[in-house]
Amino acid sequence: MKILRVQIKLQTVATVAILALGISSQASAFPTFTVDPNAAFGPGHGTGPFQADFIIGTSSTHVDTPGALIEHGQGWVNFTTFVNGGSAVLGSVSGLNNNWQMWAEFKFDLSLTSGTYGQLGSTYTVTSLHADFWVDPSIGTPTAFVSANNLGELATVTHGADSFRIATADLIAGVADLNLQGGTAFNSVSSFNLLNPAGNSLFTAPVPFYNRLFNEFNNTSQGVFRDPAGNFIAINQTSGGIDFNAVTTIPEPETYAMFLAGLGLLGWRMREARS
Repeated sequence: MKILRVQIKLQTVATVAILALGISSQASAFPTFTVDPNAAFGPGHGTGPFQADFIIGTSSTHVDTPGALIEHGQGWVNFTTFVNGGSAVLGSVSGLNNNWQMWAEFKFDLSLTSGTYGQLGSTYTVTSLHADFWVDPSIGTPTAFVSANNLGELATVTHGADSFRIATADLIAGVADLNLQGGTAFNSVSSFNLLNPAGNSLFTAPVPFYNRLFNEFNNTSQGVFRDPAGNFIAINQTSGGIDFNAVTTIPEPETYAMFLAGLGLLGWRMREARS
């Protein structure tokens, strides 16, 4: 099954990020990785090891807008599909959301870059971001996701009894915006650390695993509610994905500037494609 055109476009954003960070661009595809849910959780969680180069998910976020120049957000990403070479890995193969679940829970801060705080057409620099990656190997006691809503309630996760943490990620650089049509975009690159043995038993190759995570999430105005009193924004119906790579040297500051510019441009082009 082929993934949708917009999902393929998500990969373009991550490609620009890789190039901007000075990583080799010789390969035409994202770096692949191997996932083995049966090794991590026991038999019956998929058909065996499989390869992927991208992970698609949906997200919900609550952003506090207290009238200052810093916005605070928190939410979750519920991963739905592994992708390899532009094609979805079937759920019957991966077992994802058939036999086990995987998600991320995150918090971040945004600093106003241009426009008016909390208003359409505003852009932001991501100044901090931390994410924890979790799995739940038992669909019998599933983890539940509650979306942010128009009453100001947060986007939360209720863990299943068997859930456990497999990885962490922390910000290197990122950008976000609230566009003129009322949609949002969030793009970042983070360090990535698989926890041992929990994460390494699931993501089994390469060894050592990639140490950089690239993400991109967008949505249209239909998924955004701005509190009339200006206290919060609830962001739902958000889709996007992540991929990984390895960096062995620390890029100079100007390469991060290239990365941010590339993400901002391609995020705008994606939203135009979706409208």
